[in-house]
Amino acid sequence: MGFVAGATLFWLQYFDLKDYLHPEPRRWLLLSYLLGAVAAGLAFTLYVLIEVLGGPGEPAGGSAQILLYCFLVVGPVEEGAKFLIARIFIFRSLQFDEPIDGLIYSSAISIGFASVESLIYFPYLEWPDHLARTLTAPLTHSLFSSLWGFGTGVAFFRSGSRASRILWQVIPLTAAALIHGLYDYVLLGMNGTLAASSLALILWLFLIAYARRLVQSRPLAR
Repeated sequence: MGFVAGATLFWLQYFDLKDYLHPEPRRWLLLSYLLGAVAAGLAFTLYVLIEVLGGPGEPAGGSAQILLYCFLVVGPVEEGAKFLIARIFIFRSLQFDEPIDGLIYSSAISIGFASVESLIYFPYLEWPDHLARTLTAPLTHSLFSSLWGFGTGVAFFRSGSRASRILWQVIPLTAAALIHGLYDYVLLGMNGTLAASSLALILWLFLIAYARRLVQSRPLAR
């Protein structure tokens, strides 16, 4: 529990500092974190529903089965759940008022999601593995969700048409689901820790570079 709380505070502070010109209200960051826990509950409910309907319950079998599970189940379910919660409760609020907010709030939701995951997996992991997961899961979840977070920021504050606004949400969300699935497949199906870490590093560098551009940009009227 202490590991989870410490990692949560560290990563929330890290992403909050990306919006150093107009920091978000702390109560909204806390709300987003709690909504991330709700998104985790929604995702796990969907996993159970998929299994009840005859779908796979876990990434078992050969490499092809793991690949399909990661790309068709894990990525869409987890990124879809996080995006749906953000779209309903955060992106419609007045606090979502500049492009960089897409990153800030998607990250806070992702950290809440990762915290619940860490607690669920706690009984099944040795303490070194649990510590590593607790420290890294909030970051990796935030990196995946940053794609649709950035996309929604552009959709709301840079897009001039309805079609463009829709595309700027759908395409990044699809990309996030695919990259999330790829990351899990590399870890589960290939035991490729180095390759997965390289993918996360590339996303992190993108996040840092693009966040600097967004935080200095002026939003258009919604």
